[in-house]
Order: sequence, then structure tokens, then C-alpha cells
Amino acid sequence: MNKKIVVTGSSGFIGYNLSHKLLQDGNEVIGIDSLNNAYDVHFKELRLNNLKKFKNFTQLNLELYEEKNYSILKNYLKDVDTIFHLAARAGVRQSFIEPKPYVFDNTLSTLLIANLAKDAEIKKLILASTSSIYGNSGNQMMEENKDEKIEPPSIYASTKLAGEVLAKNLLEGSITNLIITRFFTVYGPYGRPDMSILRFIHWIIEGYPVILFGDGKQSRSFTYVDDVVELLWLTLEINKNHTLNVGSNITTKLIEIINLIESITEKKAKIDFQERAYKDPDVVLPNLNLVKKEVNWTPKTTIEIGLEKTIKWYLEHRDEIKNLRYL
Repeated sequence: MNKKIVVTGSSGFIGYNLSHKLLQDGNEVIGIDSLNNAYDVHFKELRLNNLKKFKNFTQLNLELYEEKNYSILKNYLKDVDTIFHLAARAGVRQSFIEPKPYVFDNTLSTLLIANLAKDAEIKKLILASTSSIYGNSGNQMMEENKDEKIEPPSIYASTKLAGEVLAKNLLEGSITNLIITRFFTVYGPYGRPDMSILRFIHWIIEGYPVILFGDGKQSRSFTYVDDVVELLWLTLEINKNHTLNVGSNITTKLIEIINLIESITEKKAKIDFQERAYKDPDVVLPNLNLVKKEVNWTPKTTIEIGLEKTIKWYLEHRDEIKNLRYL
């Protein structure tokens, strides 16, 4: 049975890929996005134009943190079963430079959406969070049920964790099930141009210097977007409160990513080594025991296959995206 579903951040990277999947499967999707300039807005417009091709898609352009939009949003919630709240302002480095928008977009917006879900008696709110709240995992896998030990290392991470806590408190005792999904370094087609993989692909293919903060030995749990969308799809079957890690249990060093892109594209990277970013973690590694137990999910896409698919997408869309802003 097809459903009526709200996706906030529908023109964002994960929001777009999820919305596209939901629409293809015949669901009605109400997309909400402010189309802000946190990164090159043309990426968001490209994604949005693809979604507009579906007759079962409705787009709302508004700021979620503005209370004046509360009544507007509520009018669209009749017969809505689930809200995917994926809208956020990402970027660790930028959050230290310009913290205020992160409070508005990550904390206040989540508070409004949670309150809206409660008032409208929405059955399910799936909230996107981030592995950034964990900081540096070292050799230890980060577990979801160790929240009392979490000390977020950045403004970005702090605003995301604050959104989690506010949503939990607000929805306690309500009929709305809150499922928090903590994403680990998601990449793939239509990805964010301010994240490492798409920047590396762009710079290597176009012959620009590859800006690398640090020595490149930092390891990340790179997770292909199709695997993330599959997990989000599976959350539609969860009928209790949960916090789940969503990421690859195999880490890859940034310098290894560059080497793989060189191999796939048969182009040599010109690396511009720069100072290590402030509070940049060495390793970020998820414990996936809970998500495997609850919905039998583990990521399927290897980093090699994921990079091949992302590079193929880049080359197919090269003319329309090569001149956009990648940093």
C-alpha cells in the first residue's frame, strides 16, 4: 500500500536519493527544502528538477525553524504516515566560523518538526543525525547506547545531538515513534560538493590540485548512498523508538580514496597538502550490531564499486556540474 510521506531536506543529498526511491515506488512525497546556499545551490536545483518530473511529488520551499511556517506545514500533514527529517546544515569546519545557522537549521528546526509530529499524531519520525557526535573512535566501534559518554567535538555535532535530545524529550509518551539514524560519511551520485569524495573526483578528473587537509591517513566509514536509502526504507517497518548507526564497518584512509580514484580514472592527482583541519578525527567506525539485529541491514557496496558508480555518474553529468563550486 502506497503512503503519503514528508521528506525534509528533499533537495539535499540523502533526501533527494530517498525521495527519488519513494516516488519510483509510487508513494506520494511532500518535499520540504529551503534551498539555502550552504553549498552550491545548483546541486540542489539539479536534484529538485529531477523530483519535479514525478506527478506524485509536491515541493515546499521554506525555513523549518521559522514558527510562522508551522501552520502551513500542518495543513499538509493529513493522512501522512511518516516524516523523514533529513534537513540539516552540515560541515564541521564551517560550524566554528558561522555557528548561528547551525543552531537554527539543526536544533530549532528539529524541535519544530518534532512538535509538529506530536501535534499531528504522526506515527513515525525518522530523524537524520551524524557520526560526528562521536568524535574520534580510534579502534573502538561507536555504540548507540553509550549516549551518556558522548562529548560532541564541534558546533555542528553539538547542534545535531541537541536536536536528538530535544526530539526524544518532546515525543516521550506520544504516539510518535522516533527513529534516530546516525549517518557515517555518506557518498555517491548527486553527493555534496563540499565532501571529500566528490571533490577528489572533480579535482582529479578536471586536473585541479587536490586539497588534502593533513597527511591523508585519517580513516572514514565511507557509506554508499544506495545502502543508506535501503536502511531508511527499512525503518518504515520499525514500530518503536530507536537509535541506529548507519555506516560501513570497513574504514578507508583518505589517501587510499585518492589512489583508487587515480586508478579508476587513469589520471594522476596533484596533491596540495594543507594543515590538518581543526578537531578532525583520526578514525570514525560504527558498531552495527543493533541495526543488523533490528532490520537485518549491513552495507553491501564496497568502496571500489561505490567509487566506480560515483565516477561514472560524474562523467555522465560532467558538462552541467564541472563548473560548480566544490569547496
